[in-house]
Amino acid sequence: MKTGIPISNSPTASEGEVQGTRKLWEQIREMGPAWIISAVACGPATLASVAIAGSTYGYKMLWVVILSAVFGTTAQYLAARVGILEGMGIIAATEKHLGKCWAWILTVDALLATWLAAMVLMNALSGITSLVTGVDTPYWGLMYGILIGLFLVRKGYRKFETLCKLLVIFVVACFVATLFMANLSLPGILGGLIPNLPGGIDAALMMAAIMGGAVHITIIGMHTYNTNARAWTTKDLSLARFDTFSSMGLAFGLYSVAIFLVAAAVLHPNGIVVQKATDAALALRPLLGDNAMKVFMVGLWGATLSTVAPTFMAGAYFLADKMGWALEVKDKRFAAAVFAGCLLSMLGPFVKGSFFLLLPLMLALGLTGTPLILAIILYLLNRTHGTLRNSFLLNCMGGITFLVTSFLAIRFVLTKFGVM
Repeated sequence: MKTGIPISNSPTASEGEVQGTRKLWEQIREMGPAWIISAVACGPATLASVAIAGSTYGYKMLWVVILSAVFGTTAQYLAARVGILEGMGIIAATEKHLGKCWAWILTVDALLATWLAAMVLMNALSGITSLVTGVDTPYWGLMYGILIGLFLVRKGYRKFETLCKLLVIFVVACFVATLFMANLSLPGILGGLIPNLPGGIDAALMMAAIMGGAVHITIIGMHTYNTNARAWTTKDLSLARFDTFSSMGLAFGLYSVAIFLVAAAVLHPNGIVVQKATDAALALRPLLGDNAMKVFMVGLWGATLSTVAPTFMAGAYFLADKMGWALEVKDKRFAAAVFAGCLLSMLGPFVKGSFFLLLPLMLALGLTGTPLILAIILYLLNRTHGTLRNSFLLNCMGGITFLVTSFLAIRFVLTKFGVM
């Protein structure tokens, strides 16, 4: 009879750690769709909104900034689930399960919000270029519209977009570094975590804009197409969750909170209310000194340029999906939809007013069209049978996201018309 230590095929603790590390690195290597969305969310409109809010109201709106990251993460993960489980974009999924009427309503809603965003972003891009070059003309929009359209259709934009995002990362790093130099108020921060509703149209606008930077119909709808472009299936749901949490929860959250806190700590105590891009640049002066303006404007230019292109693509996705066209630039009809967005955006620079103030208004208006897509997504995910149906926790988070965004959107509209 043989005796000895029994042989076990189960992995040891060290082997389990190695497997866990390997799986983590595999997820990091494979993630991507939500990072595209995060890059769009970390654009000039969010920067303008949190900078204006921090400089005007101090720490009072910190709770909105934090919730925007939480709800943005929730909305994007729900969108990823729709794209993966349905195997199609949000417009096609809506038509399949709710009919053509609701599909058309959602398409029009999404296109209005998306093309409005494209016009305001082009206004900002033209305005920034005028500030940097000293040549003040709205015709910068014509040049950018044509060039970006050609780049998108010929797929030559990706490397240039990567450069723009690196510029954005650098500016965000500057804001984070400035945090360590700023005189942050702990009582002010703790007070800002308590929900409060400052009165007036300006406060309602800023709260809706901050939330609209993360929970916006354009990026929610676009994410359903991004997951399909990567051919993700149900086995990739955990990857989608990791992808969304790391990009929207962490990266976007850091971006918006850092800029907001710097504005609240540096600009607000000095009575500097942000009305223009040059005002926001003053927040970096403790770190960069006289170079703050140059660095900020270059980063803002990069943020705007890398945000406007995906906006054109999103509009084309919505229209092409409803019309039954192929969702790629090789299809001439899809390419025409991209150029249609470019042409409309060229009108943006001719709109009068400070582009830095138009950006938050654009997000607030976009938020008013967002509850519809959230409601449709929650419906679609709760009609799925079996284990793939939304969990109770996910439904709670989705429901709270829907209710809070609806409240802020309705409050903005009612305040705008003098009802509140």
